[in-house]
Amino acid sequence: MQPIEKIETPAVSIPHAGISQAVRYGSFLFVSGQVGEDLTGNVPDGIEAQVDQAIRNASCILQAAGSDLSKVLMCRCFLRRQEDFEGMNRAYFRHFENCGIGPARYTIIAPLCGDQYLFEIAMFAAV
Repeated sequence: MQPIEKIETPAVSIPHAGISQAVRYGSFLFVSGQVGEDLTGNVPDGIEAQVDQAIRNASCILQAAGSDLSKVLMCRCFLRRQEDFEGMNRAYFRHFENCGIGPARYTIIAPLCGDQYLFEIAMFAAV
């Protein structure tokens, strides 16, 4: 059995105890949900800005584990409002357009953990 490794980087807010920024198992990496909040706690206005920040956060975690956006296999996206779907896609595709094969993805319309958040993304990636 392969060891399970906790991945953390100070470039992204450290989650509460019991939640890892990411977990690596063999050549697979599981990145916890990231929202559009920077290290200072700033949450930008608008869906595109929040998607950009959330994916930058996830990208920092990927890099800390020796991976990057081009190795993302699946994204789980959570969107607060259906009307933000187009804006989410614009920002999302900017990050993945040069990655060769884009990751598989699904999007769920759901309430998020704070009223200020419009978007959350979790990723599965190869390392």
